[in-house]
Amino acid sequence: MFVRFVNRKNELSTLETLYKEGRPQLVIVYGRRRVGKTRLLLEFLKGKNALYFYIPRGGEETILGELSRIVEDEFFRGFKFKDFPAFLEYLAKRLEEKTVIVIDEFQRLSEVEGAISYIQKFWDEKFSKTSSMLILSGSSIGSIKRVAFHGDAPLYGRRTFSIKVTPFKFLEVRECFPNMAPENLVKIYAAFGGIPAYLEKIDEKRTPEENIVELILKKGSVLYDEPEYLLLEELRVPTHYMDILTAISLGKCYLSEIADFTKIKRENLTTYLNSLELLELISREYPVLVEKKRSRYYIVDQFFEFWFKFVRPNKVALELGLEKNVWNKISEEFNSYLGKVFEKISKEYIVSRIKFGDLGIEADVIGRWQYGGEEVDLIAYSTKEGKGIVFEVKWKELSYDDAKRTLTRLIEKSYHIRVDKKVYGLIAKRLSEKGRLCREGFLAFDLDDLVSNQFSYSNTVK
Repeated sequence: MFVRFVNRKNELSTLETLYKEGRPQLVIVYGRRRVGKTRLLLEFLKGKNALYFYIPRGGEETILGELSRIVEDEFFRGFKFKDFPAFLEYLAKRLEEKTVIVIDEFQRLSEVEGAISYIQKFWDEKFSKTSSMLILSGSSIGSIKRVAFHGDAPLYGRRTFSIKVTPFKFLEVRECFPNMAPENLVKIYAAFGGIPAYLEKIDEKRTPEENIVELILKKGSVLYDEPEYLLLEELRVPTHYMDILTAISLGKCYLSEIADFTKIKRENLTTYLNSLELLELISREYPVLVEKKRSRYYIVDQFFEFWFKFVRPNKVALELGLEKNVWNKISEEFNSYLGKVFEKISKEYIVSRIKFGDLGIEADVIGRWQYGGEEVDLIAYSTKEGKGIVFEVKWKELSYDDAKRTLTRLIEKSYHIRVDKKVYGLIAKRLSEKGRLCREGFLAFDLDDLVSNQFSYSNTVK
């Protein structure tokens, strides 16, 4: 179990830069629940003249009571702001003293009549006349977009900067578990994703499978109903949305397939899909380097995908306390699922290598390719240079002969790819004789390369 503050270097650096600019700052920090926003902000506030407020669920009396409790030492025991404008008047005085003020879960203020509009008014008339920093943080993405990002939103045009806190990527998860075996790390990421609060619960003395059973599959465990709670925060009636997410997790990725699975009329389905995209729970993927681009949907968060693929369809058995039986049933399918996850991890690795200039190609197009019944897992293509790298990704241990057969098949599949200069690459769980493959003109990586994030400079496009 890791408890230290991990990563978030870019977000911290951004906040520090804004803080040192010496001008009024209204910063929106947002991201899904438990992604680490509060931990980030408390780290940023260390050593500064600062105030941190948390907005609880409840009506105006509950919220004012909590806000008053934080500052009652400055006044007297039992002190209470008489109304929300009185609280904002207090903030105005503290901002004149160059205090950094954080209001966490601020979107809940929308339940208090006029509160968000009062923040707008005070920013325009008072807060923006100081050289201090007001940070509004929240985790209900839909609500935050409605009050801060839309053109008619009360805070639209007032924010000086926004920071979206996202789940850890695979290589960042590695920082959480530096001593974990690479294959186990993939399994943990495949089931728990990159949410810090979930990863903190991992017991490294247990196997990944044991952690999955105890923390996700077991009735009453901390993550057993987590996606349902998250959806209830964003959506009043989440049933149809859950059906859609289940369909996508089970491989029903095209609009027609989702409609057939959920029995939702297409004209209504597109509205539901748009809402899930707005909440950043799903996204659309388009094949690259083809004229006809038929998009398919995928679930953005790895934990959500695992839960809707393996937990929701087995809820009846799990409710009966048969989590070990369910695991035995799904374990083989879980291994196949790891192959899909490994493709995502491989893409992340290749993007990082391109970003650092390690692959010898200035790629501006990266994605999968599809033509008829053929599909290629990953292509990195440079429009400027007219050259590309075509990758096959395999969650398998490949001998040299296996690798050559796979690459031969890849070359055959790639016949229709409209790229003049092609280089072929292979990414596998384990890959024998990588050096030999590289000397033959191929790019070759395996899980050890991806986990270490190291790169052999013999693996470059000439």
